[in-house]
Amino acid sequence: MRKKAITKPVFGKIFIVRFLIWVVIFSVVAGYALSDLYSYVLKREIYEPTNGYRAKIVDYAEKLSKAEPGSDEYDSCLNVLKAEIVIYQMVGYNYAEVQVGDLKLATDEDTVFFHNYREDRSDTLEFFFIEDLSYLQPLHDFLKKNNLMEERRYTDFWYRYGRDPLSEDLNFPDYGPTWMNSAYINREKHTFLPGVVVVAVKDKEYEVDCTPADTKGFEYVEFGPDNTRGLMEAYRVATDLSSKDISYHTVSLVGGGSTSFNKEQFEHVSDIAKECGFEIDNSWHVGFSDYRRENVFIIAPFSSALIILVDIVAAAIVALVFADIKYHREKTVWEIFEYRVKTTEAMAHDLKTPLSTMMFYLENLEESSEDPEKVREYTKTLNDKVVTMDRMIGDILSFSKGETGKVELNKEEVRVKELISESLKEFPKMKTEIKGDDVTLKTDKKVFSQVIMNLLSNCDIYGKKGSVVDISIAPDALTITNKTDNKYDDVESLKKPFVKGDDSRGSKGAGLGLAIADNNLSMLGYKLELSSDSDEFSVKVYFKK
Repeated sequence: MRKKAITKPVFGKIFIVRFLIWVVIFSVVAGYALSDLYSYVLKREIYEPTNGYRAKIVDYAEKLSKAEPGSDEYDSCLNVLKAEIVIYQMVGYNYAEVQVGDLKLATDEDTVFFHNYREDRSDTLEFFFIEDLSYLQPLHDFLKKNNLMEERRYTDFWYRYGRDPLSEDLNFPDYGPTWMNSAYINREKHTFLPGVVVVAVKDKEYEVDCTPADTKGFEYVEFGPDNTRGLMEAYRVATDLSSKDISYHTVSLVGGGSTSFNKEQFEHVSDIAKECGFEIDNSWHVGFSDYRRENVFIIAPFSSALIILVDIVAAAIVALVFADIKYHREKTVWEIFEYRVKTTEAMAHDLKTPLSTMMFYLENLEESSEDPEKVREYTKTLNDKVVTMDRMIGDILSFSKGETGKVELNKEEVRVKELISESLKEFPKMKTEIKGDDVTLKTDKKVFSQVIMNLLSNCDIYGKKGSVVDISIAPDALTITNKTDNKYDDVESLKKPFVKGDDSRGSKGAGLGLAIADNNLSMLGYKLELSSDSDEFSVKVYFKK
């Protein structure tokens, strides 16, 4: 099986994969939330209100069937039944038909009505329905002219957004109650023509005269401030529903009570009733359409959008966290891999140079065996190269040991100036100038001495020949500055292993001097800072981090 190549990780790709995974996971949660929202809205805004009004329609249909036509009781029941039907069509996307004897009523028209108590019998409620909706056109024209919302538009708006649980926090268009200061009524037909209509919007009242040109056959009625009559405007929302959508009928039973049959059963209701051991009254029945089952995005658009938004945001946040973790893990692996490759290449190149030289001199040594001078010259060169290789390998082992952190520190008092003076004996040709008073540190002399040696060696190798190395000792830091011909774009990169100031693998050393110094100082609790300005290179050792 082919081993997968280690490549540099790309955060964007890692995030997208995890985002898609978590979107799927959170979508399951969002699905449950949308399902619960759908059930909640149906129960609170549709099932319970609709069932309540259906029960009222059935109740008044039964009462009307028992009342004597032409009587006050019959007229009262008929008016209330008409009112209950038009109110019912306002609470849901529903359709209903009522059959009482030869009378048939249906929720298939828009209408407006108001109620009033009869003067001779104050406990009897009378309902008056508008002769024609066009009589309210002056009111609609006034509202449109003044940029106020009409009742029909307000009803549509509410049916579209009003059931949403979040709608309570929304600013619905302004529309207030509407009532009449005067009207023209027909008590026999229970119809009316509007007179002066008042609409209240934003705590302001507007009077609109809707009196039609012809009021013949209607009685003029003026309402005082204590008995103004509110208009109930019932606009049908589910305009595509009709008698073909009736799914079940409620019928009366002989002896009282009622029961329901589905659409197919209703055609054979008498036969089914006999089989079940009861009889049908047949004096009335009510047909209802099933609940209008819109999807959750229609009946609760804002809450649905919020759930989807939370789903996406939550998926993005979780994906971001997991992507960040994976990215840093893969980045660490890649950096270790890159470091290993570069280290191996650098070590191989650095060791190959003296080895190539040694091979060359060994070949010439054999040919020049009879010339003592050349033998001594070649032998000395070979010895120098062996020493160079030994130093390189020692540096590599020292750096490796320092990186593991497994170095035992034996702290003692070390005088910095004295240690520098001892170290400078290894560089007899290097010109130096030491400034400042001596500082005594409690540290590991061997580890700290290696730091000083590496910093001075760096000056010797990369410093400008013949220039003076400035060494400044202060209570809080040691600064070593040398002149150089090299330019450094990223001076901090010199702390990395196998990075050389002149970018030449053939120069002296393995490029580990500053890396070892940085590691050693970190172990001792000190800090190394590098800086380069013009033709000067400076290292600063802070005795406290």
